[in-house]
Amino acid sequence: MNTNNQTHPQVHVFNTLPLNQFERTRDAGNTAISRPQEIAHFSYDDNHEFHLDDSSIRWYYPPDIGTDLNRGFETFRKHDDSKDEHLESLLRALMEKEKTTNLKTEADIITWRGMMTKIIASLFDSRDGFQMNATCFEGTMYA
Repeated sequence: MNTNNQTHPQVHVFNTLPLNQFERTRDAGNTAISRPQEIAHFSYDDNHEFHLDDSSIRWYYPPDIGTDLNRGFETFRKHDDSKDEHLESLLRALMEKEKTTNLKTEADIITWRGMMTKIIASLFDSRDGFQMNATCFEGTMYA
């Protein structure tokens, strides 16, 4: 791990191992990895207001062949991504779930849908990088 970044002292760069480092050997034990599962959900409305429901879920309709990609710009509403939300909404939904069920959520990793795909895919992509924030609290990694 390289932490000698002079322009960003809080940035940590982790070097990845060669892919053959992950090859299974005859003596290696098996690691139990369970299938990810949804533990909570929430929605943002058109004004990016938080709601503890699935009201923002929409059906996917594949585009027609020959779709004009120039159409729709006049009605496009860009979300203000200058506010750094990180895990706030995810934690808010999780806290509400635990309050409702009166049970603590037991998990090794709690993250956004798609984040594990980014992490795993990064092993095979030496060109593009990505940034993520992560913290460990009471034995659970939140990313």
